[in-house]
Amino acid sequence: MTIAAAVVAFGVSAAISQIDLRGGTGALSGITPGVAARSGVAASGASYSALLAELDERIDGLQRRANKRPDDWLIRGSLGSALHERAGLTNQLADFDRVQAVLDEAFAIAPTGSGPLLVAARFNYSVHRLAGAEKYLDLMDRRAVPRGDEQLLARVLRAEIAVQRGQYEVAFKALGEVAAVAPVAAKAELALYHAKTGHSVEAQALLAETLASTDTNDPRRRAWIRLQLGIIAMERGELVVAMEQLRGADAELAGWWLVHEHIAEIHTRRANLDKAITIFEELVRTADLPQHMDALAGLYQRTGRAQEAEALITRAGARWEQQLARWPESAMGHSLQHHLQFGTPERALELALANEAARPGGEAQVLLALAYLRSDRAADALAVAERALATPYRTARLHDVAAKAHAALGHTAAAEEQVALCLAINPGYSSEDHSH
Repeated sequence: MTIAAAVVAFGVSAAISQIDLRGGTGALSGITPGVAARSGVAASGASYSALLAELDERIDGLQRRANKRPDDWLIRGSLGSALHERAGLTNQLADFDRVQAVLDEAFAIAPTGSGPLLVAARFNYSVHRLAGAEKYLDLMDRRAVPRGDEQLLARVLRAEIAVQRGQYEVAFKALGEVAAVAPVAAKAELALYHAKTGHSVEAQALLAETLASTDTNDPRRRAWIRLQLGIIAMERGELVVAMEQLRGADAELAGWWLVHEHIAEIHTRRANLDKAITIFEELVRTADLPQHMDALAGLYQRTGRAQEAEALITRAGARWEQQLARWPESAMGHSLQHHLQFGTPERALELALANEAARPGGEAQVLLALAYLRSDRAADALAVAERALATPYRTARLHDVAAKAHAALGHTAAAEEQVALCLAINPGYSSEDHSH
C-alpha cells in the first residue's frame, strides 16, 4: 500500500465534482522537489503552489460573499466545496476542520432535508465516515425534484462506499452502469476498482482513456490520473514505467507533494536511499505530514541514523494521536501503519480492529491480518486473509500476508502457493517496500 491513500481516494471525489457530464471536464480553480522548485512550473505551466494560490483567492471571495449573506446556504455550499478541494490538496487538519465548520453553518441555515448534500456526502466519504456520507445521499434520494447529474455522481459515490465496505459486486455493477451512460463520471473510478481486484491491465487502459479525454487546462486531474497510473505500475513491480508516469504527473502539476512522495517511494524500492531521504526531508519540512515523518524515520533506521529516526517517530506518533482525536475514521489506517512499523502490537491491533469495523474492505482486512501476525495470532490472521481472498479483492500484499500466516502455522504448500500468487502480480515484491 502506498502512502497517503486517504488523499488518493479523495482525489477522484474532489475532481469528479468539477466534471461537466456533457462531455468534458471543468478547469480546477528521478525528479525531486528541488528540481520542481527550480523550474517553478510544470510543462503545462501549472504548479501546485500556483493552483493553491488561485484556490485560496477563490475561497477568500466566497468567504466575503458568505459574510455578507448570513442566510444563504447555497454560497456556503460553494465555499465548502472549494475548501474541500483545498483539503484534498494539502491534507492538513485545519483545512478539514474548516470544511466541517462551513457545512455546519450551511445546514443550520438550510430548510430541513435541503442544503449542500452532495458536498457533505463527498466530504464525509473522503474522511471515511461512510455512514455519514450515506445519510446525505439518502436525503438526496428523497428530494422532490432530483438533479440528473447529481444523481449520477451520487451513484458513483455509493459505489465507492461499497468498495470500502468490501461489497465489490455491488460497486462493479453500479460503476459499469454509470460508465455506460456517462463515461466521464465513472471511468476513473471503474479503473480503480479493476486495480483493487487484480485487473491492472484493464485499469491502465481505462485511465489512459480518461487522460486522453481530460482537457489540458485541467492540470490537477491530469496529474492525478498519471499518479494512479504510476501507482498501478509500482504495484506490478514496473518501477521504470512507474517513474515515467510520475515524471509525467510532475510535468502536469509541478511540486505536488503527493507525486513527490511516490517518486521517493520508487527510489526507496530501488535502494536509492540517499535520493529518497532528500525528497522526504524536503516533504517533512514543507508538507509537514506524519506519514512523511514515518517514511523518513524508516529510511534513517536503514542508514544508521537511529537517533534522528527516534525523534521523527515520536513526532509522528504525537501527530497521529492528534489526528485520531479529531478525525478518527480518516486517521485510523495511517496511524495503524505507524504502529505496525514502530509501535506496540497491542496498539496496532486495537487500531486495526477499529479500522476494519469502520470500512471492512480488503485493504482494511490486510492491515488487520498484519496486526494479528504482529501479535503472534497467525490463525486469526489467516482467517481474516481468507475472508479477503473470498472476495474479488486481489493485491500482492494480500497474498503475501496470507503466505506469512500459512507459514507461521506450518502450512508449507499453502504458503508457497500464496507466494507464487503474490509474485505473479509483482515479481519484485518485498514486504519491506510495503511497510509504510
